[in-house]
Amino acid sequence: MLFVSEEEINEFREKLKSELGNSIDDDVIDCYVFERHGLGELGPYLITDDLEEVMVIGKDMPVFIYDRVRGMMKSELVLSEGQIREIIDRVSKYTGRTISGDTPLLDARLPDGSRVNATYPGVSPRGSTITIRKFRTEPLNVSDLIRYETFDTKLSAFLWVVVEGLSVKPANILIVGGTASGKTTTLNVLSYFIPQDTRILSIEDTLELNLRHEHWVPLETKPPDVGKKNEVTMDDLVKNALRMRPDRIVIGEVRAEEALTMFTAMNTGHEGVMATLHANSARDALVRLRSHPMNVPDIMMPALDLIIAQKRVVETGKLVRRVFEVAEVSGREADNILTNTLFKYNAKTEKLELKLLNGRIIQNMSTLANLSVREIDEEIDKREAILAALSKKHLSNDDIHDIIQLYYKDPDDAVELIYSKIKETGAEFGTSKKGILDI
Repeated sequence: MLFVSEEEINEFREKLKSELGNSIDDDVIDCYVFERHGLGELGPYLITDDLEEVMVIGKDMPVFIYDRVRGMMKSELVLSEGQIREIIDRVSKYTGRTISGDTPLLDARLPDGSRVNATYPGVSPRGSTITIRKFRTEPLNVSDLIRYETFDTKLSAFLWVVVEGLSVKPANILIVGGTASGKTTTLNVLSYFIPQDTRILSIEDTLELNLRHEHWVPLETKPPDVGKKNEVTMDDLVKNALRMRPDRIVIGEVRAEEALTMFTAMNTGHEGVMATLHANSARDALVRLRSHPMNVPDIMMPALDLIIAQKRVVETGKLVRRVFEVAEVSGREADNILTNTLFKYNAKTEKLELKLLNGRIIQNMSTLANLSVREIDEEIDKREAILAALSKKHLSNDDIHDIIQLYYKDPDDAVELIYSKIKETGAEFGTSKKGILDI
């Protein structure tokens, strides 16, 4: 994690070599560069993709790390208050965000998109703290989530259909879960299903989404400057986005009054809105939306089509992320918001089970697209076969995005492209292109 360009790094390396001689080891030079021009002693922990989180919990205390495979671990690194402050100061200067005794909280984005949160002793009595949520160099895609069993192929194909909406009715979707349950990853993966010619506006506190669409406008909140009232909130950005002629609005996390603005947009013709929300289940999400500070009126709730709930669970001694419930909002009856459970996680079998596929969403789509429910089910089956083929091999995010977008124009050409990519990677699914869809 460096706050200088690659060109400056190379110049610095050459300067060191000329001064110290070519006998010095490149790894030693790299460590020195990371310490001088990056996050100091934390630099080496941020080089590998295996680490998900780095946590400095206070002065003269061990730094904790969260490994994607092994979970939470205590490192041997111990930082003084001065060392912690120096790292925070570098982040603050780079991002242009202020942290001080008067404003002891910092929330910022690092050059690679990773999120960093820092506190000063005014709110953390054991000393300054740093929490870095590190993002993968290459974000997870839909085939990754199928392989990791966060989704299964049936749910993925269903979501592909409802996100796209068969060109008539893209679903309004809320992804809910606890901290680090994978909500943003799922939101990013669902964005692959949005057609390429769509104008997308994303709104986040700190930029995390990484959409592959050309016509994408990311918006980010702005905290107030010291002594000024110039904050730009999520609600400000949602209201502004509605004036920017969006086809789709994607919101990183709904917390407060922006929820009402979002539902107002859904109720006035903006379709295909997607957002995340902290909640433990679909039912909890509905309660939160109706409560302060969101205060969404009951009459607006049916504009929400789908709630995807996920959480971290322990399976065979390993912590994993799973979608455990998918529910559709089916209507309103007096003070009750009615829902149908479409998919449900079975803890005994550790599998996601299909409960109902052809609910309100599919029925409405059937009417609007002038297709029978059976025809839509057949389309879901076709897309499931495509996703099953993609999940068998590690194709790049760009390849997967291109295949999905090509499918909208010509499904046969998409299968042809999958077949050619499979041959390039040496996978064996059968002897013909048709075999891909027979998996």
